[in-house]
Amino acid sequence: MSDKPIYVTQPFLPPLEEFSTYLEQIWKSKVLTNGGPFHQQLEKALCEYLGVDHIALFSNGTLALVTALQSLRITGEVITTPYSFVATAHSLLWNGIKPVFVDIDPGSYNLDPDKTARALTPATRAIVVQHTYGIPADMARLTALARSHGLVLLEDCCHALGATWDGREVGSFGAAAFYSSQWSKPVTTGLGGWAVVHDPLLAERMAALYPSFRAPPATADWQLRAQYLAFATLVGPGMYWPARAA
Repeated sequence: MSDKPIYVTQPFLPPLEEFSTYLEQIWKSKVLTNGGPFHQQLEKALCEYLGVDHIALFSNGTLALVTALQSLRITGEVITTPYSFVATAHSLLWNGIKPVFVDIDPGSYNLDPDKTARALTPATRAIVVQHTYGIPADMARLTALARSHGLVLLEDCCHALGATWDGREVGSFGAAAFYSSQWSKPVTTGLGGWAVVHDPLLAERMAALYPSFRAPPATADWQLRAQYLAFATLVGPGMYWPARAA
């Protein structure tokens, strides 16, 4: 038996000598903050790849979603998937929005369109649809559902850079989309993320929010962490299976 570790995920990294060339350019420019040459180059490259006009880079995908929600001025209830990282629900709660969880389709691991339709209430304002594991959600039905009820559609493309639905790039169906380039994602920058918006007015709002953005209060953050820990303790496998066996 080999003692060599087997990793769940492991990033592909370029040869160090290739990467060092970019570091030398950063050292020469002395620009280490937002708006630097590489920041602008990445935004331009992503716009060209995704075929969009407006992208804003963030330190992670969570902040991209938080800022997109603020730019869209969404309130009330938002339907989303429970089968996701907790940051999705946290972003809604941090903005004073009530997350409404709808079960997934067992074949795609994405929001079930029929169950989504049944979960709509007069307070529903938007749907956040995740493309889980890079598998596109049923955008034909979810887009039609959002349009027929006047709802904002946001796409969680954190797993899905490069994925398409019916020949169309995911992230192009809703009012906004957000991506992550954290270390476990298909394309990584170590940490990072970005938001895509398709309306110039929305892009202006996001640009205005960007320099003044503030993280949620520490008390709210720790309250959410405590709630998640309690949930994981109560319904996690360590508690569920012994209780079922009893």
